[in-house]
Amino acid sequence: MAIVLAARHPHLVSRLVLVDADLDPVPRAPGSSGSSGIAFYSEQEFVAGGGWEEVRDRVGVHWWSTMRLAGREALHRSAFHLTRGTAPTMRELLLAGPEDPAHLSPPRDRWAPPGCRRSHRGRGVRRRDPRLRPQHCGHNIMLDNPEGFVRATASALGEQ
Repeated sequence: MAIVLAARHPHLVSRLVLVDADLDPVPRAPGSSGSSGIAFYSEQEFVAGGGWEEVRDRVGVHWWSTMRLAGREALHRSAFHLTRGTAPTMRELLLAGPEDPAHLSPPRDRWAPPGCRRSHRGRGVRRRDPRLRPQHCGHNIMLDNPEGFVRATASALGEQ
């Protein structure tokens, strides 16, 4: 929503800090964690079949602690639409937003627990690349590393 607001009404947004945003469509992949693994199943397979249980068993306790709170249908529909992306993509809309967006994202290293989305790492935005500020985190950056999140956000806003 913040990207769309910034693209449609740039005069209302002076700074934009994104947190592990899905900037591009994500391919559906069997056996993967996150939206791509959930959306690989049909809604019926996920809800009534073994999909929900299989995803539960593979994502680990950190991500499962939030997934379990969502209704199965809502979880599948949300994941399905995240993998589809938008037209134009969020990455394309980001080009129309503030000059210096920041993107807080999990690192791609052995310290990142399961559940970190990595689909858009390393693909820059034409003309203006978001500043990537990796954080030691799982799926919920603000919960997994609150002090690091606050530091990175303050830095991105120029409030060091």
